[in-house]
Amino acid sequence: MNQEPGGNDAIRITREEALDRHVDDLLQRQASLRGDPGVSRDTGRRWYYQNWFVFMLVGALGAAAAWALLEPMFDDLVYYQGEITALDLDAAPPALSEQLDAATLTLAFRGSMRVRDQEFYVLRDAREIIEDGSRRRLNRSTLAVGDEVGVYARYERGADYDLAAAVFLVRDPPPQSASRAALTIEQLGTRSATAGFILFPLVSGFIGLFIGASDGIVCRLPRRALICGGVGLLVGLVGGFVCGFFADIAYGAITLFAERQSEGDSGLSTLGFSLQMIGRSLAWGLTGFAMGLGQGIALRSSRLLVYGMIGGIIGGLLGGLLFDPIDIIMLGRDHPSAHWSRLIGFVVIGGSVGGTIGLVELLARDAWLRMTQGPLTGKEFLIFKEVMNVGASPRSEIYLFNDPEVAEHHAVIRALGDACEIEARSPDHPVQVNKRNVNRARLRHGDTVTIGRTSFIFQQRKG
Repeated sequence: MNQEPGGNDAIRITREEALDRHVDDLLQRQASLRGDPGVSRDTGRRWYYQNWFVFMLVGALGAAAAWALLEPMFDDLVYYQGEITALDLDAAPPALSEQLDAATLTLAFRGSMRVRDQEFYVLRDAREIIEDGSRRRLNRSTLAVGDEVGVYARYERGADYDLAAAVFLVRDPPPQSASRAALTIEQLGTRSATAGFILFPLVSGFIGLFIGASDGIVCRLPRRALICGGVGLLVGLVGGFVCGFFADIAYGAITLFAERQSEGDSGLSTLGFSLQMIGRSLAWGLTGFAMGLGQGIALRSSRLLVYGMIGGIIGGLLGGLLFDPIDIIMLGRDHPSAHWSRLIGFVVIGGSVGGTIGLVELLARDAWLRMTQGPLTGKEFLIFKEVMNVGASPRSEIYLFNDPEVAEHHAVIRALGDACEIEARSPDHPVQVNKRNVNRARLRHGDTVTIGRTSFIFQQRKG
């Protein structure tokens, strides 16, 4: 600070002096004495600590983990491999029911072949997968007894019939493991049906597990991570089974109508495909209901419970809506297995559910503390309960680790209607609000709260 030469009393303040942090300290103290909100520099925001990003990332990882566990057992089409032991290029399956009479089946199938001890009827539009991975229409006249083939088939087991319909054929496939080769087509079909049955619950449970455990992991709270993750897994599994039951009904009814909009060999019409997208979106929206409830239940917070429920439903709807377009963009319709597009679809669903839960929390929250100095600088701690403990104890709602100046039970934050106050637990372990020691203080938007060496900015939603 300099005085003008020549006796002029004007005072000139340099840019460095105006931007000095000491000025902020003086302004904060003055504002606190007037009862106004504290003035602080809003620095230290780290986007990767934002819950929307953390939940989106872990939700996607949870879905990918469920896919990795489930995929080896799940087949879009049952794959069976072996040597052709018999061949009849004119055969058609016998009438199986009133809906599948002999005339209908003759139009759908042309020829049969026995691979090892399993009979396959070949669809008229069956495709052949050649060495470079491309596909072409199957030329039945090139098949011969003794050929080693792999068959991708639709397998249906009724009360009084079995039907294995060959959809894709692989010439000279690589050898299988002995354990896989020993499985019958009935066993393969049962395994795939079981995997399909637990599809909704497993994906829902793993997304709930990862989202529930994430905040505890970030905050170095293994007990909270285990409890919230475990509750998220359990609620996700149970909710997945219950909601999946209704989701299957909704999806089945809508997709059945969508299939009736088919255009022959060209697949679903635009209307049929749109209906299938809507059906899958509704199914995953119902399942998403259970994916975000774990943390709210474990921490006994109705606020987090509502955020998780709303975010899960919206995220499930969004992820389900994107599933089918991703499948077509990735591989198209002409492929025997949708495992890669299913992985991407599950990841999109998990990321959508997690990210939407975080966004709902971001938009609906009323009050929170953002750490500006400490090991998690940039992380925001939601005030989600009426009474929240702050301290070095891992049982605290806000756990301050790696700070020797923080007591095990240092302070308590109370939500009083639309207001919040902070109270020091002991005179020996002070709490500072805007650089002033306080025993108890009402917090206002923008106040700086310092506990030990850790600092926060208290923020409230306006209005």
